Amino acid sequence: MIAFVKEAEALMEKGQLDRLKNDEARITQLIRGFSSSWKQSVEAMSQDVMRSFTNFKNGTSIIQGALTQLIQYYHGFHKVLNQPSFRSLAVRSELINLHHLMVEVKKHKPNF
Repeated sequence: MIAFVKEAEALMEKGQLDRLKNDEARITQLIRGFSSSWKQSVEAMSQDVMRSFTNFKNGTSIIQGALTQLIQYYHGFHKVLNQPSFRSLAVRSELINLHHLMVEVKKHKPNF
């Protein structure tokens, strides 16, 4: 998803987003893959980081940085898919709501 967002944002800046119009299969795979595994992936990442970094402060800082990046890239993904070139894609209905993602991510914010 990160590679797709970077590529799409660069093309958007140049006004060439239509170049990705034929990537419907790739977009469908990204949406369905993310939708099916994001919760488990966030949980696994959180557990791995806390296991790998015994210093609680460092571990939580790393988790927060990673989750912030996740939200930023997913927001960028939404912005790209809201462009006229992609509005007609039926798979857009399977996107996870950005607010829902943020609420779930906040559950992994450690309390001090």
